[in-house]
Amino acid sequence: MVPMSDALKEKRIQRVIVEESKTVAQLLLELELSTDHVVLVDGKRVPLDFQINENESVVVLPLIAGG
Repeated sequence: MVPMSDALKEKRIQRVIVEESKTVAQLLLELELSTDHVVLVDGKRVPLDFQINENESVVVLPLIAGG
């Protein structure tokens, strides 16, 4: 596991300010991420067509496979 400070240095974690309303799909495209990510808005999982507005908390996580 990578310590949080190291992850931030490697830019694996980014803070993004959404300045205008956009869909989850548009945000992923803007961040150059695939649609194979889980997106949470205000703590709830949302679909690609969900509209993100200013002041909403957005978390983007990669899908994790395991067993």
